[in-house]
Amino acid sequence: MHSFNYLFYRYRFLLLYTGFGIISLFTELFVARALLSFNVPTFLSNALSFMVGLLTAFGLNIRFNFHIAQPKRQKALLYFTVISSISYLVQYFFRQKLTYFGLPMEASRFIIAGVFFILSYLLHRKFSFKEFKKVGVAIYADGVEDIKLIYDRISNISDFIHIDIVDKTFNPTCKDVKAYRAEVVRAYWQKKKIEVHIMSKTPSIWLDDLLPYVDVIYIHAEINEPVTDVFKTIENAGIKAGIAVGISEKLDSIFPYLDQVKHVLLLAIPKPGFSGQKFDMEILPWIDELNQHSNRQNFEICLDGGVNQTTVKYLNVESVVSGSFILSAPNPIKNIMLLQTSGEYEKY
Repeated sequence: MHSFNYLFYRYRFLLLYTGFGIISLFTELFVARALLSFNVPTFLSNALSFMVGLLTAFGLNIRFNFHIAQPKRQKALLYFTVISSISYLVQYFFRQKLTYFGLPMEASRFIIAGVFFILSYLLHRKFSFKEFKKVGVAIYADGVEDIKLIYDRISNISDFIHIDIVDKTFNPTCKDVKAYRAEVVRAYWQKKKIEVHIMSKTPSIWLDDLLPYVDVIYIHAEINEPVTDVFKTIENAGIKAGIAVGISEKLDSIFPYLDQVKHVLLLAIPKPGFSGQKFDMEILPWIDELNQHSNRQNFEICLDGGVNQTTVKYLNVESVVSGSFILSAPNPIKNIMLLQTSGEYEKY
């Protein structure tokens, strides 16, 4: 039973997409029949029923399958509509050929939809549903974390790896930073996206050890260096720069940089560098405020701190990071899956 559940989870996007696709097709055909019974012209009934089916499939997928953040749903719907409409028009052409040979409309719709199914799914995964909620595992670059043990326990199940660097300018009691361990992390997760959150008043001193091995680097706005200069150093190395802010700081400190970055990190705990802290609910209004920002379509929000199977349900963001909830668990892979499904994995 466990193996079956895992296989279902592993292929859940495809399986749920398939189920919702079948439901939308039946909905489309039911609406088309109903409209035709009221003598609505065939072309108009086909167009209206197709839109109803499209919205049914999209709504079910973003609610139960991909968990897309609210501000990104409009763009996702646009991609979904364009891809589905092109697919429908191509299918309509072939369906006319089948009905010419006497095949009923409903049967031809299912046959052609099945033939084009995989192509449509791949296109939707690449464009429509690319920004579903992702989960990263937090690793401290302090020389204490056993990176090999972490890899053995979680393998490649998480969506990305998140490295935390905390020096004494942020936390006087923290252990010595070993930023060069980013190379070790990259050696184990060679194809994974690797993000780094630098909690330091002088983040630039750690960049040489990080830039060759990571994909995104977050820094804070309240530092002792010009933020834009640090951004420039990061981006000149071909790495994406991000801005971070903790609940103990001021949210508006990052506003001047929201048009310069594509990644925003919110820290929902009061003390950077201390694992296992409780999630601070005061971060939720911050998420709402950022989601209303005029530039919201151009950046992603990642939340770190106190994330578990309960708090993740409240987080209207693209990605989350968790450390102790995953790594202290008897079954860390199960807990990753819980976060990836916004706490719904156990239903599977």
